[in-house]
Amino acid sequence: MITTRRLSHTLSLLQWEARYRDTFVIALLWAMALASALARPLTPIDETRYVSVAWEMWNAHAFWLPLMNGEAYADKPPLLFWLIQSGWSLFGVNDWWPKLISPLASLVAMMHLYRIARRLGYAGSQARLAPMVLSAMLMWSLYSSALMFDVLLSACLLGTISPLIAGVFTLRKASISGIWLGLALLAKGPAAFVTLAPILLTIPLWRATPLGQSGRRHLALALMLGFAMLLAWALPAAWIGGRDYAQDLLWGQSVNRLQHAMAHARPTWWYLPWLPLLAFPWSLSSGAWWRLPTYRHQRLAWIWLAGPLLAFSLISGKQIHYLMPLLPALALLVMDGLGRVDPRQVLRPRLAAAAIVVLGVVALGLGVFGADAVTRSMVSPFGILVLIAFAVILWRQRWHGGAEAARGLALGTGIAVLIATQLMLAPLWSRYDVSAASQLLARLELDGVPVAFNGDGYQATFQFAGRLKKPLVTLSGDPAELCEFRHRAPDGWIVGRDRDLRSLIANDGAAHVFDYRGGKLDIVPVRALALDSRIPACDG
Repeated sequence: MITTRRLSHTLSLLQWEARYRDTFVIALLWAMALASALARPLTPIDETRYVSVAWEMWNAHAFWLPLMNGEAYADKPPLLFWLIQSGWSLFGVNDWWPKLISPLASLVAMMHLYRIARRLGYAGSQARLAPMVLSAMLMWSLYSSALMFDVLLSACLLGTISPLIAGVFTLRKASISGIWLGLALLAKGPAAFVTLAPILLTIPLWRATPLGQSGRRHLALALMLGFAMLLAWALPAAWIGGRDYAQDLLWGQSVNRLQHAMAHARPTWWYLPWLPLLAFPWSLSSGAWWRLPTYRHQRLAWIWLAGPLLAFSLISGKQIHYLMPLLPALALLVMDGLGRVDPRQVLRPRLAAAAIVVLGVVALGLGVFGADAVTRSMVSPFGILVLIAFAVILWRQRWHGGAEAARGLALGTGIAVLIATQLMLAPLWSRYDVSAASQLLARLELDGVPVAFNGDGYQATFQFAGRLKKPLVTLSGDPAELCEFRHRAPDGWIVGRDRDLRSLIANDGAAHVFDYRGGKLDIVPVRALALDSRIPACDG
């Protein structure tokens, strides 16, 4: 009897130890994503655009209508902007709160994923591997520190799917699912259904028990609730924004995104070469987790992965981050594989270490033999050496058991990503920091000086960083438009990339020059431009 009690007590302690170990690893991976987000500036053009939209809404007290550079912004629904403004309401306008949103959304997504794994029937010790696998994926780790919509959308979709997994689909579960669906639609619009529709249409294939008549009614109510939340915002916003905005919002951002005319149009096969990178480091395996589903609980992950991937491939516009909502399904597959196969067959830490060394060598090559000085200045030699040294440490690791191997590889990848982004690429972030240029624009605005941006690529980049209260005039780059602006505002200033303005600057001493992305940014008085040589009539 004593022996049995001692054995039971020992097993209980081991279970608690494993639980704490897994929780610690997940927390550490999340903390590294959080550190990456806080350590670098918001970068153009995406992050600065989204925070500037929130800033313009805040400054104009336009809670319902997103604004960019003084005009209605129809490209994205308002959830991200509302979350940014909610934090500002609590903590005041600041730079750090917007950077926290994606890491917090990632944390919510991992909690949902663990709950989904449990409801699929996996034991807690294995279910905890799912969020660990997800947070260690290279692309998830990178986007968890970026102010974008995709991790937020993924968290909302996971919240929608979780109540559907098992048990009676009650009215309470339908309400929870419907609210999360509404948030997903407010995060990225009807594009959420590219991921969700294949899952909903195949419920009989993967659900352990049928929904039944009441379950189907509750599912319909959940869908109605989600759409009601979207329409409660979209219809008033369309009314406030006017006819053109309404057309872009209610039609252009859904139907037109399927057409070849959309930006980022790419061939059907474009996503396929990216799949190993999306799954890294778990793509460095023997392929054991790629087995076709033999059990009902495995079907959900495959449907979740394959159906939306096919749909995204058929849609004209393609970006790698569009696939972010598919990574939780990939994490479920990897988790299932880790539980079924000898870890020595599934995980190869030396391949991961070799891949990290290759990354360091390529970066070192760019730093030494880059095409120009800008390219050579974007990587830190010290950061490269630290990354390669860490890869050597990873190479020497020996793990015993699937859970230990998963923890080791997850932590190894997370630390490597942190080293790469915060040490190796540290010089890159300074080139993407728009604070200095924005402060100059803020001083010009305070002095009442008209400012115009000349050329393409400006999407409210400086509005939040400079806390600007007026939109910049936008010019196409045509010298005739510069001439017209000089006539209207002879004391005005021009902002533009060096490649667009350098040939027009007559007085180099009058130009303020800043590092900007892959080149330089010029801010110069319009009178310092030699427009007469390009347009003789421009003598203003």
